[in-house]
Amino acid sequence: MEEKDELQVQVHYALIEQLSANTRRQSKLLALLDECVFECDKNLAFSYINEAWQSKLGFTSPMLIGKKITSLLTKQDALKLSAYTCSVLDGESNTSLELKINNSDGLANWFELRLACDDNGGFIGSLHDIQRHKDFQYLLTQQQEYAKRLSLVASHTNNLVIITDQFGKIEWVNKSFETLTSYKCEEVIGLSPGKLLQGPKTSLESRQLMAKAVKNGQPFQIETVNYDKYNNEYWVAIDATPVKDENDKVRHFIAIETNITQRVKAEQAMAEIEYNYHSVVDNIPEIVLRLDEQGKLLFMNKAWQDFFQTDIAKNIGLPIDDFIVTEDAQQVRDVLNRYQNGHRGIERFDVRFTKTTGEENWVEMTLTPIKSYNDDSLTSIAATVVDIQERVVAEQILLDAKHQAETLAESKSRFMANISHEIRTPLNAVIGCADILHDTGLTTEQKRYTQMIKTSSDALLSILDDVLTYSRFEAQAISIDNQPFSLDTCLEEAIDIVSESAVQKGLELIFDFYPDVPAQVVGDHVRIRQIAINLLSNAIKFTQTGSLIIKAKCIEFDNNNFTLQLSIKDTGIGIAKNKLDSMFKPFIQSDNSITREHGGSGLGLAICKQICDAAGGSISVSSELNKGSEFIVNYPLSIDTTDSVQREGFSARSKKPQVWIFSGYSILNQAIEHMLTRHSIAFTGFSDINALPKNIITPDAIVVTNKDDLLAAEHFLKSYDCLNKPCLLFIDLLGKTQKAAAPSDGMLRVNGPFKPSHLPRAISILDEQLFHLDIIFTNKKDTAINGQKKANQPFKGTYVLVVEDNKNNQIVVKQLLEQQGCSVEIANNGQEALEKVQYQTVDLIFMDIQMPILDGISATKKIRELSIVTPIIALTANAIHGDKERFIEAGMNDYLAKPIIGNKLNALLDKHLPKLSNLKHTKLERMSEIWTLLK
Repeated sequence: MEEKDELQVQVHYALIEQLSANTRRQSKLLALLDECVFECDKNLAFSYINEAWQSKLGFTSPMLIGKKITSLLTKQDALKLSAYTCSVLDGESNTSLELKINNSDGLANWFELRLACDDNGGFIGSLHDIQRHKDFQYLLTQQQEYAKRLSLVASHTNNLVIITDQFGKIEWVNKSFETLTSYKCEEVIGLSPGKLLQGPKTSLESRQLMAKAVKNGQPFQIETVNYDKYNNEYWVAIDATPVKDENDKVRHFIAIETNITQRVKAEQAMAEIEYNYHSVVDNIPEIVLRLDEQGKLLFMNKAWQDFFQTDIAKNIGLPIDDFIVTEDAQQVRDVLNRYQNGHRGIERFDVRFTKTTGEENWVEMTLTPIKSYNDDSLTSIAATVVDIQERVVAEQILLDAKHQAETLAESKSRFMANISHEIRTPLNAVIGCADILHDTGLTTEQKRYTQMIKTSSDALLSILDDVLTYSRFEAQAISIDNQPFSLDTCLEEAIDIVSESAVQKGLELIFDFYPDVPAQVVGDHVRIRQIAINLLSNAIKFTQTGSLIIKAKCIEFDNNNFTLQLSIKDTGIGIAKNKLDSMFKPFIQSDNSITREHGGSGLGLAICKQICDAAGGSISVSSELNKGSEFIVNYPLSIDTTDSVQREGFSARSKKPQVWIFSGYSILNQAIEHMLTRHSIAFTGFSDINALPKNIITPDAIVVTNKDDLLAAEHFLKSYDCLNKPCLLFIDLLGKTQKAAAPSDGMLRVNGPFKPSHLPRAISILDEQLFHLDIIFTNKKDTAINGQKKANQPFKGTYVLVVEDNKNNQIVVKQLLEQQGCSVEIANNGQEALEKVQYQTVDLIFMDIQMPILDGISATKKIRELSIVTPIIALTANAIHGDKERFIEAGMNDYLAKPIIGNKLNALLDKHLPKLSNLKHTKLERMSEIWTLLK
């Protein structure tokens, strides 16, 4: 029994020992577990915890034994635990619960709880630390969310997105990639972007950079050209970034590509424009610059380098003043200051650059301000520089040449003045003496010789005037003086001057003045007459037999303006065709040979051309050798609407005059008809006076043009038995005397050239025979048929001082003045004149210019300094342009050129001297004033 008991005790101890050993083994095993193992009662109060609690949560057994597990949980997790224990009690042992357990520091960590019921109604449980899992889960969720957003963005961005593996093989591309490259995503997966998209224009440097970055797992940014599926180029900016795992190993590459094709094309276009601009600018021979507001160089073209032989880069930023001569730099600074103060105009000026060799070079600089696109602010200044050194040198040469030319021209003018003086001075005496001698009761033979003297002198004077006139034109000194005048009278004056030569040569001269041509016009009377004289003189000179026809008609009307066409046609020797083009050049004649028969200066036509050009007209010639020539002048004139010229006129009040014309000369007939039409006189033309129709109404006048018709007309008039017998007018174109003669009662003979003025003259002379017409004359001038001069002296009682050093001219001028009734005093020079005017009262002074001791201009100035206002007329043989102005400026009142022409002298006397009646009236007024003072 005792042995059994002892055996049982031994077995029992053995069992206990074994159990203790098992317990110790379990305790060691539990201590080795990484999980927190615990036991608790049914109320969840801890009865056991293993050592993992201390390592995981910082709790020891004494700290937790007896406490409930819910004390370590949030209320929410405590409720979850309560529900969980119920499920365990219900036998659902496969479930677990995730809870946040607060550690000893109060920080919550995630654990997975598992419970099982023990045999004592309590629970055995374990807590598995899942904090790291939760962290990874959270990161995974964040990454998934990020990836989702990234995928959304990548799918909807305009940028191209490419995702590759660590080796650069495509894993995914977005829609923008598909749109731009025309590749589908499934087509490109597994392919290398470089091999797929790169092409011939992709630079080797770009390829190597991308390949190296992928190999080394490094990010890269680059701009490169790619090609789409159809080999079309496009440019992208690539921003590639590697994606690494937790071990810092590259798992992927994400490349964001921006399509920069438009920008690159724009840049390329701009680069091309810039290149073309620089190519153009650098090939411009002129210097082109860009300056800042202070004048510092920002840009210069290649011409700058060529000009200064310097490196452009070294000059950038330097002030432009550094390259300009100091004296000229202020011009640039002044312009820059104006630009800074708001001026925005283009400035151009000449300055001198200083080259590196120290040589000065003239340039023309143009500055143009460049304004901001948005406002008027100054951004920079464009400058162009033109080398004008050659031009400046040439200008200086031209200035020197101009000075020499002016000196020569002045010498030429003085020479011409001296020549004029030397020729005109004796010529004045010759012509004046011939005129005076002609009217001293000479015999016919003596008058013929004096007429030869006058004709030769006039020819010499004409040549001299041609030379002097052309010198004025050559110096551009011609001027057109438009004044009212009578056109028909002007042209008749020219005819009268040359008519004697024509009559002596037996030439018929007919002036046809068309009725539509205005008689009263505004123009240059002297110039038009000069043209007519030159053309008529040439026609007479080169015509031996035949006729000269002068026609004046209108070719164009514009309100009060019209163009006069003056044509002069002759039957002379004509002009060869090869000479026509040069006829209006100076010193040119149709016959320049040493055997030529016709004299002259060769300036007449050149002068006509110069006058026409100055007036805005034209002159032309047509000719046939040995048949004649026709010169046509087109000259602009205006109609005189001011009635400033009172013309002689007439009108018949009783009845309209009727005229018969008997002539077989069609040209003369036309001129007569135009004359009658202008005066509203009816006419009828007949070719034969013997073939008159019966019962025809008798005319008031009969005009015949040849001697045969004259005899028949005289016979007709003798048989005419009526109170109002017709007058007979015989026009003899070859009559030697140009005076109208009345050989018998009722008959008038008009000799010489036919002119429109024949009609008024004839009616005036035949006034008595035409009394039945009751003709009224308007503004009729007193004319003497026999041409004798009036005996009255309109300037009798006036005192004239003639200051002249030439004895012959003294005689001539004195005689001409005394014929007009003047009392003449002679002074041999300006000094004598100065002494005489201080002690004698004179009414007019004629002052020669070139005199010894004291010249005329100096004498005039001294007389004016004495406050003497007596009119002074320059009397000079100089006829150079500008002299008249010089004389007026010196204090003279008028100008008379030698040789002295009687009518010009009388016109000046009429202008500056009181006439006899006015003089008497003036003396009476003076006596009345003196008598008033004496009272």
